[in-house]
Amino acid sequence: MNKLTAGQITVLIIATIPMIAVGVGGAIGTYANAASVLHRKETALGVVAAGEGATLVAALVMIGVTMLGQAAPLAIRAALWLLPAAASVMGLAIAPTPTEMVVFALTPLAMTAAAEGISFLARRIVVHRTGVDVEAQRRNTYLLRRIAYHRARAERHPWAWVRKVSALVAWRLMGQLGDSDATLGSALTDVQNTRIVDGANTALAAMLSSATELPAATPRPAVAPGPATPKPARTTATPAPATTPAADATPSLDATSDAAVPCYEPGTPQYVVRELWLRKNHRPTEGAVVEALGDAGLPNSRAQAGKIRRQVEAENPRLPGPRAA
Repeated sequence: MNKLTAGQITVLIIATIPMIAVGVGGAIGTYANAASVLHRKETALGVVAAGEGATLVAALVMIGVTMLGQAAPLAIRAALWLLPAAASVMGLAIAPTPTEMVVFALTPLAMTAAAEGISFLARRIVVHRTGVDVEAQRRNTYLLRRIAYHRARAERHPWAWVRKVSALVAWRLMGQLGDSDATLGSALTDVQNTRIVDGANTALAAMLSSATELPAATPRPAVAPGPATPKPARTTATPAPATTPAADATPSLDATSDAAVPCYEPGTPQYVVRELWLRKNHRPTEGAVVEALGDAGLPNSRAQAGKIRRQVEAENPRLPGPRAA
């Protein structure tokens, strides 16, 4: 789990203070506007409580559920916009002149901007610390349910025009899938980076390889001591090299490949990454490496995770490649 640095905490506090000030200023302005027209402080206070106060309650609820790693309910997200809109309509109704109608309608929207800004910062803090975007998962889950429904209706509905409409809706929803999902973006970036590296490797190998390949040198057989039989003339054809049985050749290759595998000490970052790699049976994403290093109590910044993953991949060429997209 990532932790916020002292500098990040300071910047977030400095950014949050103006948002709170904007919300408070909007509430004070709404109170002053209502009091100047209604001439009753209690009624003006009720107007502020019904508009900015209710919006503040919705914002606090949204911040709370976000910090707990849960998606905000639809009613709370709708309240952040509907309640200030209702306060704006109330301002339009009580304003005596057209100029004051504009002012009274825009003043309550300050609380909406403050509530949305603070809620967005809270969600981003949770995403940074846990690596999980609950709101993105909620949106993707909703889209997947809608796509499954429309795909089924496009294939089995008895009416032809309904099947056609559902097919079009399913394609439209497919284009929205994965929007603002950092985890999906990281996984796709890893796959694309791997393909770019493979393509560059192939291109460099084709450019730098020799045009003509030299024949492999044949080792000269050792001469046994003792009464040696006369050697055949060197001008005769070179005898074909003795073929080694497949059963004898395979163990030597395995032994060579086993000898090339480095031995990591348990508890080291390289050992954790290779075990994660073998357990998943494909090249793990950077987010998965960060999470595995964090669970093992090791430094787990994204830069550190990428460096360890590249080192393990270079030292273990027989590991499986990335998961197919």
